[in-house]
Amino acid sequence: MARRSNMDPTHHEKIVDKLMQYRGKIPKTGQLRSKEAEMSCYQMRMNIEHLIKLIDVFAVAWEKELIK
Repeated sequence: MARRSNMDPTHHEKIVDKLMQYRGKIPKTGQLRSKEAEMSCYQMRMNIEHLIKLIDVFAVAWEKELIK
């Protein structure tokens, strides 16, 4: 039975797409002047990567109706 919700698979895809676009705009190592800036950008990229994985897991659980 399909559920009516504000969050369907296309919403998850759009959110992940925007996160990937944002991740692509974070400066790479060669463009930064300090180790602190490098670490900060690296950590941001890793956090976004982790969030994308969590959204994927959530979307699968949502489709299987494990989340109500």
